[in-house]
Amino acid sequence: MRRLQQRIRDLEAELIRLQAQNDALAAQTRDEALSRMQEREPALT
Repeated sequence: MRRLQQRIRDLEAELIRLQAQNDALAAQTRDEALSRMQEREPALT
């Protein structure tokens, strides 16, 4: 039973770490997309 509880704690910690990493990557992607949009030349009218 103790091993199972430890495994659950380990998996929860891994989940938190992966969620933080995902949030950081999503923010980076958003920043890069905004940067690319600002660098585009305006459309000819």
